[in-house]
Amino acid sequence: MMRTTRGRLVRPTVALLVAVAVTVSGPVNPAAAAIPHVPPPAATPPPAPPDMTPAPASAPVTPVADAWVDSMDPATNHGTGSLKVDGLPVAVAYLRFDAQGVDPEPSALLRFHVETSSSTGVEVRAVGDEPWQETTLTYHDAPPLGAVVGSSGPVSAGTWVSVDVSALVTGDGPVTVALTTGNDTGVRITSREGTAKPELLVPAPPNPSPYLVTRTGAVTYEAVSQTTGHSYRGSLKSVVESAVSQLDGRGGGTIAFGPGTFDLGGEFFKLVRIDDITFAGAGMDLTLIRNHSTTSADTEPFNTKGAVRMVVRDLTVSAGGAPRSTSDALDFDDGVDVLVERVRVTAARGRGIVFDGKNQGWSSTGNTVRDCVVTGTTSDGIELLASSRNTVTGCAISHVGGHGIQINRASADADQPNKTSDRNLVTGNVVDQAGQDGINVDGGTANQIMNNRVTNSADDTAGRDGIRLTSPTGVGCAENVVAGNLATDDQAVRTQRFGLHIATSRCVATVVGPGNDFTGNLSGGIRDAGTDTVYQ
Repeated sequence: MMRTTRGRLVRPTVALLVAVAVTVSGPVNPAAAAIPHVPPPAATPPPAPPDMTPAPASAPVTPVADAWVDSMDPATNHGTGSLKVDGLPVAVAYLRFDAQGVDPEPSALLRFHVETSSSTGVEVRAVGDEPWQETTLTYHDAPPLGAVVGSSGPVSAGTWVSVDVSALVTGDGPVTVALTTGNDTGVRITSREGTAKPELLVPAPPNPSPYLVTRTGAVTYEAVSQTTGHSYRGSLKSVVESAVSQLDGRGGGTIAFGPGTFDLGGEFFKLVRIDDITFAGAGMDLTLIRNHSTTSADTEPFNTKGAVRMVVRDLTVSAGGAPRSTSDALDFDDGVDVLVERVRVTAARGRGIVFDGKNQGWSSTGNTVRDCVVTGTTSDGIELLASSRNTVTGCAISHVGGHGIQINRASADADQPNKTSDRNLVTGNVVDQAGQDGINVDGGTANQIMNNRVTNSADDTAGRDGIRLTSPTGVGCAENVVAGNLATDDQAVRTQRFGLHIATSRCVATVVGPGNDFTGNLSGGIRDAGTDTVYQ
Protein backbone atom coordinates (compact mmCIF):
# COMPACT_ATOMS: atom_id res chain seq x y z
CA MET A 1 0.00 0.00 0.00
CA MET A 2 1.26 3.44 -0.87
CA ARG A 3 1.36 5.87 2.03
CA THR A 4 0.20 9.36 1.19
CA THR A 5 0.85 12.68 2.84
CA ARG A 6 -1.25 15.78 3.40
CA GLY A 7 0.75 18.17 1.27
CA ARG A 8 3.17 18.87 4.09
CA LEU A 9 5.72 21.59 3.46
CA VAL A 10 9.22 20.16 3.47
CA ARG A 11 12.47 22.06 3.21
CA PRO A 12 15.14 20.54 0.97
CA THR A 13 17.69 18.49 2.93
CA VAL A 14 20.76 16.34 2.50
CA ALA A 15 19.80 13.30 0.43
CA LEU A 16 20.87 9.75 1.17
CA LEU A 17 20.83 6.58 -0.98
CA VAL A 18 20.51 3.45 1.18
CA ALA A 19 19.50 -0.22 1.22
CA VAL A 20 18.41 -2.00 4.40
CA ALA A 21 19.15 -5.57 5.54
CA VAL A 22 16.64 -7.72 7.40
CA THR A 23 17.00 -10.77 9.61
CA VAL A 24 14.43 -13.21 10.84
CA SER A 25 13.17 -13.37 14.40
CA GLY A 26 12.24 -16.53 16.18
CA PRO A 27 8.82 -17.24 17.69
CA VAL A 28 7.84 -15.05 20.61
CA ASN A 29 5.61 -15.90 23.53
CA PRO A 30 5.33 -12.65 25.53
CA ALA A 31 3.52 -12.37 28.86
CA ALA A 32 2.17 -9.26 30.57
CA ALA A 33 2.68 -8.61 34.30
CA ALA A 34 1.07 -5.44 35.57
CA ILE A 35 2.70 -3.77 38.54
CA PRO A 36 1.51 -0.95 40.81
CA HIS A 37 2.42 2.54 39.63
CA VAL A 38 5.10 4.39 41.54
CA PRO A 39 5.73 8.05 40.65
CA PRO A 40 9.14 8.41 39.03
CA PRO A 41 12.02 10.16 40.75
CA ALA A 42 12.65 13.80 39.95
CA ALA A 43 15.19 12.89 37.28
CA THR A 44 14.46 9.84 35.16
CA PRO A 45 17.44 8.64 33.09
CA PRO A 46 16.70 8.27 29.38
CA PRO A 47 15.79 4.69 28.38
CA ALA A 48 18.10 2.57 26.31
CA PRO A 49 17.06 2.18 22.67
CA PRO A 50 14.80 -0.83 22.16
CA ASP A 51 16.26 -4.11 21.04
CA MET A 52 14.75 -4.98 17.70
CA THR A 53 14.44 -8.16 15.71
CA PRO A 54 13.93 -7.09 12.07
CA ALA A 55 11.02 -8.52 10.13
CA PRO A 56 11.61 -11.32 7.63
CA ALA A 57 11.60 -10.43 3.94
CA SER A 58 12.41 -12.04 0.63
CA ALA A 59 15.50 -11.16 -1.43
CA PRO A 60 16.71 -7.96 0.27
CA VAL A 61 18.96 -5.87 -1.96
CA THR A 62 21.62 -3.60 -0.50
CA PRO A 63 22.73 -0.40 -2.24
CA VAL A 64 25.24 -0.50 -5.04
CA ALA A 65 26.06 3.13 -4.21
CA ASP A 66 25.26 5.64 -1.49
CA ALA A 67 26.52 9.09 -0.58
CA TRP A 68 25.34 12.34 0.97
CA VAL A 69 25.78 15.97 0.01
CA ASP A 70 26.09 19.09 2.14
CA SER A 71 25.01 22.63 1.25
CA MET A 72 27.65 24.03 3.64
CA ASP A 73 30.40 22.11 1.87
CA PRO A 74 29.05 21.98 -1.68
CA ALA A 75 32.21 20.82 -3.47
CA THR A 76 33.07 17.94 -1.15
CA ASN A 77 32.16 14.29 -1.75
CA HIS A 78 30.80 12.24 1.19
CA GLY A 79 30.82 8.74 -0.27
CA THR A 80 32.12 6.83 2.75
CA GLY A 81 31.03 6.54 6.36
CA SER A 82 27.56 7.15 7.76
CA LEU A 83 24.99 9.03 5.74
CA LYS A 84 23.52 12.30 6.99
CA VAL A 85 20.31 14.21 6.33
CA ASP A 86 19.51 17.67 7.69
CA GLY A 87 17.09 20.49 7.06
CA LEU A 88 19.33 23.43 7.96
CA PRO A 89 21.97 23.46 6.66
CA VAL A 90 20.67 21.19 3.93
CA ALA A 91 22.06 17.67 3.74
CA VAL A 92 20.61 14.99 1.46
CA ALA A 93 21.45 11.29 1.17
CA TYR A 94 21.23 9.41 -2.12
CA LEU A 95 20.98 5.61 -2.51
CA ARG A 96 20.97 3.48 -5.64
CA PHE A 97 19.80 -0.14 -5.80
CA ASP A 98 19.73 -2.69 -8.63
CA ALA A 99 16.27 -4.31 -8.50
CA GLN A 100 15.81 -7.64 -10.28
CA GLY A 101 12.92 -10.08 -10.59
CA VAL A 102 10.29 -7.36 -10.16
CA ASP A 103 6.68 -8.58 -10.39
CA PRO A 104 4.26 -7.16 -12.99
CA GLU A 105 2.54 -5.38 -10.08
CA PRO A 106 5.62 -4.44 -8.07
CA SER A 107 5.80 -3.67 -4.38
CA ALA A 108 8.91 -2.50 -2.55
CA LEU A 109 9.96 -1.55 0.95
CA LEU A 110 12.96 0.59 1.83
CA ARG A 111 14.51 -0.12 5.22
CA PHE A 112 17.35 1.77 6.85
CA HIS A 113 18.98 1.98 10.27
CA VAL A 114 19.01 5.35 12.06
CA GLU A 115 21.91 6.08 14.38
CA THR A 116 20.42 9.24 15.90
CA SER A 117 16.90 10.27 16.91
CA SER A 118 14.57 12.72 15.19
CA SER A 119 11.26 14.16 16.38
CA THR A 120 10.00 14.45 12.79
CA GLY A 121 11.88 11.69 10.99
CA VAL A 122 12.99 11.20 7.39
CA GLU A 123 11.23 11.65 4.02
CA VAL A 124 11.90 9.40 1.04
CA ARG A 125 11.88 11.16 -2.33
CA ALA A 126 12.04 10.29 -5.98
CA VAL A 127 15.21 11.37 -7.80
CA GLY A 128 15.84 12.59 -11.35
CA ASP A 129 17.49 10.40 -13.98
CA GLU A 130 20.83 12.23 -13.96
CA PRO A 131 23.76 9.81 -13.43
CA TRP A 132 25.90 10.09 -10.30
CA GLN A 133 28.81 8.22 -8.75
CA GLU A 134 29.34 7.43 -5.09
CA THR A 135 32.94 8.66 -5.11
CA THR A 136 32.32 11.96 -6.93
CA LEU A 137 28.82 13.14 -5.96
CA THR A 138 28.69 16.65 -4.44
CA TYR A 139 25.99 19.17 -3.59
CA HIS A 140 26.83 21.12 -6.77
CA ASP A 141 26.07 18.24 -9.15
CA ALA A 142 23.52 16.20 -7.15
CA PRO A 143 20.43 15.04 -9.09
CA PRO A 144 17.28 17.11 -8.49
CA LEU A 145 14.83 15.92 -5.84
CA GLY A 146 11.37 14.72 -6.75
CA ALA A 147 8.16 14.33 -4.75
CA VAL A 148 7.97 12.75 -1.31
CA VAL A 149 6.69 9.17 -1.67
CA GLY A 150 6.69 8.31 2.03
CA SER A 151 8.04 9.31 5.42
CA SER A 152 9.10 7.61 8.61
CA GLY A 153 7.55 9.73 11.33
CA PRO A 154 9.62 10.24 14.52
CA VAL A 155 12.57 7.85 14.86
CA SER A 156 14.66 6.70 17.82
CA ALA A 157 18.40 6.15 17.74
CA GLY A 158 19.49 2.59 17.07
CA THR A 159 16.30 1.46 15.32
CA TRP A 160 15.25 0.38 11.84
CA VAL A 161 12.85 2.41 9.72
CA SER A 162 10.61 1.06 6.95
CA VAL A 163 9.00 3.12 4.19
CA ASP A 164 6.87 1.82 1.31
CA VAL A 165 8.49 2.86 -1.98
CA SER A 166 6.43 0.76 -4.38
CA ALA A 167 5.76 3.85 -6.50
CA LEU A 168 9.47 4.09 -7.36
CA VAL A 169 9.89 0.51 -8.61
CA THR A 170 8.43 -0.11 -12.05
CA GLY A 171 10.62 -2.98 -13.28
CA ASP A 172 14.09 -4.48 -13.24
CA GLY A 173 16.97 -2.02 -13.15
CA PRO A 174 18.35 0.90 -11.13
CA VAL A 175 16.23 2.44 -8.36
CA THR A 176 17.48 5.70 -6.85
CA VAL A 177 15.98 7.36 -3.78
CA ALA A 178 16.86 10.41 -1.74
CA LEU A 179 16.46 10.82 2.01
CA THR A 180 15.67 14.27 3.40
CA THR A 181 14.28 15.89 6.51
CA GLY A 182 12.63 19.20 7.27
CA ASN A 183 14.09 19.22 10.78
CA ASP A 184 17.08 21.44 11.55
CA THR A 185 18.49 18.67 13.74
CA GLY A 186 20.33 16.25 11.50
CA VAL A 187 19.85 12.48 11.35
CA ARG A 188 22.71 10.03 10.89
CA ILE A 189 21.93 6.82 8.97
CA THR A 190 24.04 3.69 8.56
CA SER A 191 25.49 3.42 5.04
CA ARG A 192 26.31 0.37 2.94
CA GLU A 193 29.78 0.36 4.55
CA GLY A 194 28.20 -0.37 7.95
CA THR A 195 26.95 -3.63 9.42
CA ALA A 196 23.27 -2.57 9.37
CA LYS A 197 23.17 -1.76 5.67
CA PRO A 198 20.14 -0.15 4.02
CA GLU A 199 17.91 -2.58 2.13
CA LEU A 200 15.36 -2.58 -0.65
CA LEU A 201 12.91 -5.46 -0.27
CA VAL A 202 11.23 -6.54 -3.51
CA PRO A 203 8.50 -7.64 -3.19
CA ALA A 204 7.61 -5.86 0.04
CA PRO A 205 7.03 -8.14 3.05
CA PRO A 206 3.58 -8.21 4.68
CA ASN A 207 2.49 -5.25 6.77
CA PRO A 208 3.44 -6.27 10.35
CA SER A 209 0.14 -5.02 11.80
CA PRO A 210 -1.02 -5.66 14.42
CA TYR A 211 1.69 -5.28 17.04
CA LEU A 212 0.72 -6.67 20.46
CA VAL A 213 2.31 -4.82 23.39
CA THR A 214 2.95 -6.77 26.61
CA ARG A 215 4.94 -6.25 29.78
CA THR A 216 8.04 -8.43 30.15
CA GLY A 217 9.52 -7.01 33.37
CA ALA A 218 9.13 -4.32 35.99
CA VAL A 219 9.82 -1.52 33.48
CA THR A 220 10.34 -3.41 30.23
CA TYR A 221 7.89 -4.18 27.43
CA GLU A 222 7.75 -5.96 24.12
CA ALA A 223 5.84 -5.15 20.92
CA VAL A 224 5.47 -8.22 18.71
CA SER A 225 4.02 -8.33 15.20
CA GLN A 226 1.24 -10.88 15.09
CA THR A 227 1.85 -11.18 11.34
CA THR A 228 5.62 -11.57 11.02
CA GLY A 229 6.98 -12.14 14.54
CA HIS A 230 9.01 -8.93 14.25
CA SER A 231 9.58 -7.50 17.74
CA TYR A 232 10.83 -4.52 19.72
CA ARG A 233 11.97 -4.71 23.36
CA GLY A 234 12.63 -1.86 25.78
CA SER A 235 10.70 0.83 27.63
CA LEU A 236 6.99 1.23 26.90
CA LYS A 237 7.68 4.53 25.14
CA SER A 238 10.44 3.11 22.94
CA VAL A 239 8.66 -0.07 21.83
CA VAL A 240 5.39 1.69 21.02
CA GLU A 241 7.02 4.58 19.15
CA SER A 242 9.22 2.12 17.21
CA ALA A 243 6.21 -0.01 16.24
CA VAL A 244 4.31 3.12 15.21
CA SER A 245 7.20 4.19 12.99
CA GLN A 246 7.26 0.74 11.38
CA LEU A 247 3.51 0.82 10.67
CA ASP A 248 3.45 4.46 9.57
CA GLY A 249 5.93 3.62 6.82
CA ARG A 250 3.68 0.78 5.65
CA GLY A 251 0.41 2.69 5.31
CA GLY A 252 -0.82 2.29 8.88
CA GLY A 253 -1.91 -0.45 11.25
CA THR A 254 -2.80 -1.32 14.83
CA ILE A 255 -0.95 -1.20 18.15
CA ALA A 256 -2.87 -3.52 20.50
CA PHE A 257 -2.70 -3.59 24.29
CA GLY A 258 -4.07 -6.55 26.21
CA PRO A 259 -5.55 -6.44 29.72
CA GLY A 260 -3.29 -4.90 32.35
CA THR A 261 -1.46 -1.74 33.36
CA PHE A 262 0.99 -0.15 30.93
CA ASP A 263 3.12 2.35 32.85
CA LEU A 264 5.09 5.08 31.10
CA GLY A 265 6.58 6.32 34.38
CA GLY A 266 7.51 9.95 33.69
CA GLU A 267 7.58 9.50 29.90
CA PHE A 268 4.91 9.89 27.20
CA PHE A 269 4.19 8.83 23.63
CA LYS A 270 5.37 11.53 21.19
CA LEU A 271 3.53 10.89 17.92
CA VAL A 272 4.25 13.28 15.04
CA ARG A 273 2.73 13.21 11.53
CA ILE A 274 1.31 9.71 11.70
CA ASP A 275 -1.47 8.42 9.45
CA ASP A 276 -3.94 5.56 9.92
CA ILE A 277 -2.59 4.24 13.24
CA THR A 278 -4.99 2.61 15.73
CA PHE A 279 -4.25 2.21 19.45
CA ALA A 280 -6.62 -0.47 20.74
CA GLY A 281 -6.99 -1.74 24.28
CA ALA A 282 -8.97 -4.72 25.56
CA GLY A 283 -11.65 -2.47 27.11
CA MET A 284 -11.98 0.57 29.36
CA ASP A 285 -12.12 -1.66 32.43
CA LEU A 286 -9.21 -3.86 31.34
CA THR A 287 -6.42 -1.75 29.78
CA LEU A 288 -4.80 1.18 31.61
CA ILE A 289 -2.10 3.42 30.10
CA ARG A 290 -0.70 5.86 32.62
CA ASN A 291 2.12 8.19 33.50
CA HIS A 292 3.00 10.58 36.30
CA SER A 293 5.08 13.73 36.06
CA THR A 294 5.79 16.90 37.99
CA THR A 295 8.04 18.47 35.35
CA SER A 296 7.32 21.92 33.92
CA ALA A 297 6.60 20.50 30.47
CA ASP A 298 3.72 18.95 28.56
CA THR A 299 3.71 15.24 29.35
CA GLU A 300 0.48 13.94 27.79
CA PRO A 301 0.50 10.11 27.55
CA PHE A 302 -0.83 10.63 24.00
CA ASN A 303 1.07 13.70 22.79
CA THR A 304 0.32 14.00 19.08
CA LYS A 305 0.94 16.49 16.29
CA GLY A 306 -0.46 16.16 12.79
CA ALA A 307 -2.24 12.83 13.30
CA VAL A 308 -4.54 11.81 10.44
CA ARG A 309 -7.21 9.12 10.84
CA MET A 310 -5.68 8.05 14.15
CA VAL A 311 -7.88 5.94 16.43
CA VAL A 312 -7.71 5.46 20.21
CA ARG A 313 -10.25 3.01 21.60
CA ASP A 314 -11.15 0.67 24.44
CA LEU A 315 -8.73 1.76 27.15
CA THR A 316 -8.24 4.05 30.15
CA VAL A 317 -5.69 6.87 30.30
CA SER A 318 -4.39 8.38 33.54
CA ALA A 319 -2.05 11.38 33.40
CA GLY A 320 -1.07 12.10 36.98
CA GLY A 321 1.17 14.77 38.42
CA ALA A 322 1.33 18.42 39.36
CA PRO A 323 -1.33 20.60 37.67
CA ARG A 324 -0.25 22.17 34.38
CA SER A 325 -2.86 23.86 32.18
CA THR A 326 -1.39 22.66 28.87
CA SER A 327 -0.47 19.10 29.89
CA ASP A 328 -3.45 16.89 29.12
CA ALA A 329 -4.28 13.19 28.88
CA LEU A 330 -4.91 12.99 25.11
CA ASP A 331 -3.70 15.99 23.09
CA PHE A 332 -4.31 16.15 19.33
CA ASP A 333 -2.52 19.14 17.81
CA ASP A 334 -3.60 19.56 14.17
CA GLY A 335 -5.54 16.30 14.33
CA VAL A 336 -7.69 15.45 11.30
CA ASP A 337 -10.37 12.73 11.17
CA VAL A 338 -9.24 11.32 14.52
CA LEU A 339 -11.57 8.95 16.41
CA VAL A 340 -11.53 8.54 20.20
CA GLU A 341 -14.09 5.99 21.33
CA ARG A 342 -14.77 4.08 24.51
CA VAL A 343 -11.87 5.80 26.29
CA ARG A 344 -11.90 6.65 29.98
CA VAL A 345 -9.76 9.45 31.43
CA THR A 346 -9.30 9.23 35.20
CA ALA A 347 -6.68 11.94 35.76
CA ALA A 348 -5.04 14.80 33.85
CA ARG A 349 -2.68 17.58 34.85
CA GLY A 350 -4.72 19.81 32.50
CA ARG A 351 -7.57 18.78 30.18
CA GLY A 352 -8.83 15.29 29.50
CA ILE A 353 -9.13 15.33 25.68
CA VAL A 354 -8.22 18.31 23.49
CA PHE A 355 -8.20 18.98 19.75
CA ASP A 356 -6.06 22.03 18.96
CA GLY A 357 -6.01 23.95 15.67
CA LYS A 358 -4.62 27.31 16.80
CA ASN A 359 -1.06 27.29 15.43
CA GLN A 360 0.01 28.39 11.96
CA GLY A 361 -1.00 25.80 9.37
CA TRP A 362 -3.05 23.72 11.82
CA SER A 363 -6.67 22.84 11.09
CA SER A 364 -7.87 20.13 13.51
CA THR A 365 -11.13 19.15 11.79
CA GLY A 366 -13.45 16.21 11.33
CA ASN A 367 -12.64 14.53 14.63
CA THR A 368 -15.01 12.44 16.75
CA VAL A 369 -15.12 11.66 20.47
CA ARG A 370 -17.82 9.19 21.44
CA ASP A 371 -18.84 7.00 24.35
CA CYS A 372 -16.05 8.32 26.55
CA VAL A 373 -15.85 8.79 30.32
CA VAL A 374 -13.88 11.71 31.77
CA THR A 375 -13.36 12.35 35.49
CA GLY A 376 -10.76 13.89 37.73
CA THR A 377 -9.15 16.36 35.34
CA THR A 378 -7.64 19.57 36.67
CA SER A 379 -9.11 21.60 33.79
CA ASP A 380 -11.76 20.92 31.11
CA GLY A 381 -13.05 17.45 30.41
CA ILE A 382 -13.04 17.93 26.61
CA GLU A 383 -11.95 21.02 24.67
CA LEU A 384 -12.27 21.85 20.99
CA LEU A 385 -9.74 24.67 20.59
CA ALA A 386 -9.81 26.55 17.26
CA SER A 387 -11.13 23.26 15.91
CA SER A 388 -14.13 22.88 13.59
CA ARG A 389 -16.59 20.29 12.27
CA ASN A 390 -16.00 17.87 15.14
CA THR A 391 -18.45 15.70 17.06
CA VAL A 392 -18.60 14.93 20.79
CA THR A 393 -21.33 12.44 21.58
CA GLY A 394 -22.37 9.91 24.20
CA CYS A 395 -19.74 10.95 26.76
CA ALA A 396 -20.11 11.05 30.56
CA ILE A 397 -18.08 13.85 32.16
CA SER A 398 -18.03 14.50 35.90
CA HIS A 399 -15.99 16.11 38.67
CA VAL A 400 -13.65 18.04 36.38
CA GLY A 401 -11.96 21.25 37.48
CA GLY A 402 -12.86 23.33 34.41
CA HIS A 403 -15.72 23.20 31.92
CA GLY A 404 -17.27 19.86 31.17
CA ILE A 405 -17.06 20.50 27.41
CA GLN A 406 -15.67 23.69 25.90
CA ILE A 407 -15.87 24.92 22.31
CA ASN A 408 -13.14 27.52 22.44
CA ARG A 409 -11.36 30.12 20.31
CA ALA A 410 -7.61 30.66 20.06
CA SER A 411 -6.16 33.36 22.25
CA ALA A 412 -5.52 36.84 20.89
CA ASP A 413 -1.76 36.20 20.76
CA ALA A 414 -1.92 32.76 19.08
CA ASP A 415 -0.44 32.12 15.62
CA GLN A 416 -4.02 32.34 14.30
CA PRO A 417 -5.38 35.01 16.66
CA ASN A 418 -8.93 34.45 17.95
CA LYS A 419 -9.51 31.62 15.47
CA THR A 420 -12.94 30.24 16.33
CA SER A 421 -14.32 26.72 16.54
CA ASP A 422 -17.24 26.42 14.12
CA ARG A 423 -19.89 23.88 13.11
CA ASN A 424 -19.18 21.43 15.90
CA LEU A 425 -21.83 19.03 17.20
CA VAL A 426 -22.08 18.32 20.93
CA THR A 427 -24.93 15.90 21.49
CA GLY A 428 -26.14 13.21 23.85
CA ASN A 429 -23.57 13.86 26.57
CA VAL A 430 -24.02 13.81 30.35
CA VAL A 431 -22.11 16.43 32.33
CA ASP A 432 -22.29 16.52 36.13
CA GLN A 433 -20.49 18.71 38.64
CA ALA A 434 -18.20 20.54 36.26
CA GLY A 435 -16.00 22.99 38.12
CA GLN A 436 -17.07 25.84 35.81
CA ASP A 437 -19.73 25.73 33.04
CA GLY A 438 -21.18 22.39 32.05
CA ILE A 439 -20.89 23.32 28.35
CA ASN A 440 -19.11 26.53 27.34
CA VAL A 441 -19.04 28.09 23.87
CA ASP A 442 -16.51 30.95 23.57
CA GLY A 443 -17.02 32.43 20.09
CA GLY A 444 -17.79 30.44 16.97
CA THR A 445 -20.52 29.98 14.38
CA ALA A 446 -23.18 27.32 13.83
CA ASN A 447 -22.18 25.07 16.70
CA GLN A 448 -24.97 22.71 17.79
CA ILE A 449 -25.52 21.94 21.48
CA MET A 450 -28.27 19.34 21.42
CA ASN A 451 -29.86 16.71 23.67
CA ASN A 452 -27.32 16.93 26.48
CA ARG A 453 -27.94 16.53 30.22
CA VAL A 454 -26.06 19.07 32.34
CA THR A 455 -26.39 19.10 36.12
CA ASN A 456 -24.82 20.79 39.14
CA SER A 457 -22.21 22.91 37.37
CA ALA A 458 -20.09 25.63 39.05
CA ASP A 459 -18.88 23.02 41.50
CA ASP A 460 -15.56 24.83 41.99
CA THR A 461 -16.07 28.33 40.53
CA ALA A 462 -19.13 30.31 41.62
CA GLY A 463 -21.36 32.13 39.12
CA ARG A 464 -21.09 29.56 36.34
CA ASP A 465 -23.87 28.05 34.28
CA GLY A 466 -25.19 24.86 32.77
CA ILE A 467 -24.72 26.07 29.16
CA ARG A 468 -22.98 29.39 28.51
CA LEU A 469 -22.37 31.24 25.23
CA THR A 470 -19.96 34.16 25.22
CA SER A 471 -17.46 35.98 23.01
CA PRO A 472 -14.90 38.79 23.39
CA THR A 473 -14.93 41.98 21.35
CA GLY A 474 -14.19 41.40 17.68
CA VAL A 475 -14.81 37.65 17.71
CA GLY A 476 -17.81 36.18 15.93
CA CYS A 477 -20.51 34.30 17.82
CA ALA A 478 -23.45 33.62 15.53
CA GLU A 479 -26.19 31.14 14.69
CA ASN A 480 -25.31 28.65 17.40
CA VAL A 481 -28.10 26.21 18.23
CA VAL A 482 -29.20 25.06 21.70
CA ALA A 483 -32.00 22.49 21.60
CA GLY A 484 -33.33 19.48 23.49
CA ASN A 485 -31.06 19.95 26.52
CA LEU A 486 -31.71 19.47 30.23
CA ALA A 487 -29.66 21.85 32.38
CA THR A 488 -30.70 21.82 36.03
CA ASP A 489 -29.34 21.68 39.58
CA ASP A 490 -30.65 19.00 41.92
CA GLN A 491 -28.27 19.59 44.85
CA ALA A 492 -29.48 20.61 48.29
CA VAL A 493 -27.31 23.71 47.94
CA ARG A 494 -27.49 24.78 44.32
CA THR A 495 -24.44 26.12 42.49
CA GLN A 496 -25.45 26.16 38.80
CA ARG A 497 -26.60 29.74 38.20
CA PHE A 498 -28.61 29.58 34.93
CA GLY A 499 -29.56 26.66 32.76
CA LEU A 500 -28.70 28.72 29.64
CA HIS A 501 -26.75 31.97 29.73
CA ILE A 502 -26.18 33.94 26.50
CA ALA A 503 -23.70 36.27 28.12
CA THR A 504 -23.07 38.98 25.50
CA SER A 505 -24.77 40.94 22.75
CA ARG A 506 -21.95 39.79 20.48
CA CYS A 507 -23.66 36.38 20.28
CA VAL A 508 -26.04 36.98 17.39
CA ALA A 509 -28.99 34.94 16.12
CA THR A 510 -28.62 32.13 18.61
CA VAL A 511 -31.36 29.56 18.05
CA VAL A 512 -32.93 28.29 21.28
CA GLY A 513 -34.80 25.32 19.93
CA PRO A 514 -37.57 23.14 21.32
CA GLY A 515 -37.18 20.53 24.01
CA ASN A 516 -34.94 22.42 26.43
CA ASP A 517 -35.59 22.17 30.19
CA PHE A 518 -33.80 24.85 32.18
CA THR A 519 -35.79 24.69 35.41
CA GLY A 520 -34.42 24.21 38.91
CA ASN A 521 -31.29 26.38 38.72
CA LEU A 522 -29.92 28.76 41.34
CA SER A 523 -30.84 32.04 39.63
CA GLY A 524 -33.23 31.06 36.84
CA GLY A 525 -33.72 29.15 33.62
CA ILE A 526 -32.40 31.49 30.90
CA ARG A 527 -30.48 34.73 30.98
CA ASP A 528 -30.30 36.22 27.49
CA ALA A 529 -28.05 39.20 26.73
CA GLY A 530 -27.69 38.15 23.09
CA THR A 531 -28.78 39.91 19.92
CA ASP A 532 -31.69 38.69 17.77
CA THR A 533 -32.03 35.40 19.63
CA VAL A 534 -34.53 33.07 17.95
CA TYR A 535 -36.82 31.04 20.25
CA GLN A 536 -38.57 28.06 18.73
